[in-house]
Amino acid sequence: MSVPTRLKGRVAIITGGARGIGRAMAMRIAREGAAVAVADLRIEQARATAGEIAAEGGRALALEIDVARLDELDRMVASTRQEFGAIDILCNNAGVTGGAVDFLAYAEADWERIIGINLKSAFFASQKVAQVMIEQGRGGAILNTSSTSAFIASSRPVVAYDISKAGLRQLTVSLGAHLAAYKIRVNAIAPGTIDTELSAGAVDPQVRRERLEKRARERIPMRRVGLPDDLAGAAAFLCSDDAAYVTGHVLVVDGGILTQ
Repeated sequence: MSVPTRLKGRVAIITGGARGIGRAMAMRIAREGAAVAVADLRIEQARATAGEIAAEGGRALALEIDVARLDELDRMVASTRQEFGAIDILCNNAGVTGGAVDFLAYAEADWERIIGINLKSAFFASQKVAQVMIEQGRGGAILNTSSTSAFIASSRPVVAYDISKAGLRQLTVSLGAHLAAYKIRVNAIAPGTIDTELSAGAVDPQVRRERLEKRARERIPMRRVGLPDDLAGAAAFLCSDDAAYVTGHVLVVDGGILTQ
């Protein structure tokens, strides 16, 4: 079955687009016709993702960006406009789990890092890109990567992470309301347990695989862990005109975790 081309002629920015969920989103959105700016601190991996898009006949730009810095977000926006002439889609996907697992051991630096990368960056990237979309006068789509941890506590006590993802959920609702007048839709995806490098951490691969399989058996009704590609279709849908009357919505993609 061929991939639809719902995003032909659009320009998208994907933060954290070098690997994992971000890479899957970048590849799918490019296959649907959009030019894609892959913004990530891991510039070599960002270039690899952009190279894969180009090899398939798409247009892509790799940008080395620290999303926690507002001047870097300005550069991301300016570079994308310079390369492609417009911005129609923003996917705020960059994120970290990070910090101390024990709530009682969290330091201020842990909090600042997690909130800065996961939540603050999405707020200000949305602000900067929305200004461009308003100037262009044809609306646009903003997509945030939240989490099931915005609804329930993570299986590990990564409290600041849970708070950042809940913040993204509310950012989606609030921006969806306030930007509707400009024909800018704001939605989010909320992944459950997804098999990515971010979720792996420094755990031994075999131990990690066993943990994931155990989690799938015990907590996921569909009895499997999600893959990055499981998020790509949902992301493309919410960024396309197929979702033209959808805004302020958080689409949960979790294999059924929240049904329990």
